[in-house]
Amino acid sequence: MQHNRQPGTRVLAVLAVFILALGMLSETAFANKEPKTYPEEGKIVATGLNEWVVNTKHQYAHTYTVVTNAKSYLLECGHKPLFGSMGEECGGSKKLQIGDVIHFRIEKNQAYIPITKIDNSVAEEKLHILSTALKPDAPTDKPQATPEKTETKPPESN
Repeated sequence: MQHNRQPGTRVLAVLAVFILALGMLSETAFANKEPKTYPEEGKIVATGLNEWVVNTKHQYAHTYTVVTNAKSYLLECGHKPLFGSMGEECGGSKKLQIGDVIHFRIEKNQAYIPITKIDNSVAEEKLHILSTALKPDAPTDKPQATPEKTETKPPESN
């Protein structure tokens, strides 16, 4: 009796078709993805360093104070030092500086900014939001309260 070796090739063919279908599904999922937007706009008014200690060694990450119309954010660059004590500055090929106006989006206590890398490709950089404060002179969304009009009459006399 002769054995048929076809079941093994059938399994491979089904596996290949499955992988191709999975690839096409993931491609359409990426094609339907909305482009990322950066609705927040703010100006960098200060820079600094955030310090922490690891095994008695001091390490630093760059921070940026960004002021929008309504809020002030203290953002920490996500680049932690691998060697040495200082992490890299944020901004891609053009590092962030005081006076720069940046556009960003906020998601889960992170701020994301669009950057251009050294090879001219476009990417996104993540900064940690260390603190947020409302500006005292910020415009509010609430309308100003107007006093209610009341009729006041003098008491009636008999």
